[in-house]
Amino acid sequence: MTWYKEWFGEAYLELYAHRDDEEARRQVAFFREHAGSVDGVILDLACGTGRHLAELNAEGYEAFGCDLSFTLLRTGIDEYGPLPVARADMRSLPFGSGSFSGLVNFFTSFGYFATEDENLKVVREMARVLRPGGVFLFDYLNVDRELDKLVERETLETPSGRVEIERWFDPRDRSFNKRITIGQKRYLERVRGYDLGEISTMFNSSGLSIREAFGDFDGAPFDAASPRLILVGSRAR
Repeated sequence: MTWYKEWFGEAYLELYAHRDDEEARRQVAFFREHAGSVDGVILDLACGTGRHLAELNAEGYEAFGCDLSFTLLRTGIDEYGPLPVARADMRSLPFGSGSFSGLVNFFTSFGYFATEDENLKVVREMARVLRPGGVFLFDYLNVDRELDKLVERETLETPSGRVEIERWFDPRDRSFNKRITIGQKRYLERVRGYDLGEISTMFNSSGLSIREAFGDFDGAPFDAASPRLILVGSRAR
């Protein structure tokens, strides 16, 4: 089974339980500061449990979420109540062209696929479903920082027991890999590492114009040591 179909379930929710509602509030506040009001619906692409989606709607935006994981979507509905969501593959979104006035993609929900063409399809779908002039926020890892700070082995204690994590970078496909062992079960997390230049090329070729690049959600400019790569921009008119 493909890693992302196996991993984004109950074990994932427990390992990333520290990614909470307060973090989502800060990140949505950042979006508001840099995107302003949005006249129309915002798509939360790869929304997971919908913590950002719930916060966007609480802040007065009209937002809709999609994710491939039924478990994450179901958990979010149980936690936050009815949410406007759909189960969808980000390579082929079930929405008409120009359906959304804004799009957000939080927490490194990109670079999951085995080929360059598949990852490029995601960018093209982002552009397709945005109306001309529609705004986007794209929150991704910083390749230089990840390589510099890579922790090869880590042990965590969780309510379900000990979690062993192994990390490595594969230069053949420039992927960051994480093997998570929980009891007798093993999971893989894999993300292709794109630098700012590569992402800019993909976005520009798809009609997405990057306005600003930030290194964190405090608004610091992006550089090689930044903890994140956060892009704000819009679809070309």
